[in-house]
Amino acid sequence: MYVYQLEKEQVVAFITGFETGSGGEVNISEQVSEWLKTEHRITKSNPGWPGQVQQYADQKGIGWFNAFNEIVSTILHLQTQ
Repeated sequence: MYVYQLEKEQVVAFITGFETGSGGEVNISEQVSEWLKTEHRITKSNPGWPGQVQQYADQKGIGWFNAFNEIVSTILHLQTQ
C-alpha cells in the first residue's frame, strides 16, 4: 500500500482496521498502551493509546510517527528475544 504522507490519523485508522479485521487476534494498540504505562508511566487517558504516544513523543522531543515507530520497534524486538 502506498501512503503519500504518514500522519497520526492514518496510522491510527490502519491499526484500528487491522485489529478489527484480525477478529481480536492482534492487539497492537493494547501492547503499545501497556508498554508505555509499564516502561514510562504514561497512563491511558481520554485520547487513548494515540494520546499516550503523543505524550511519549513530547517527552522525547520527536514527532508522533517517529515515537510510534520507536515504540513498536522496541515491542517487536522484545517479543523476538
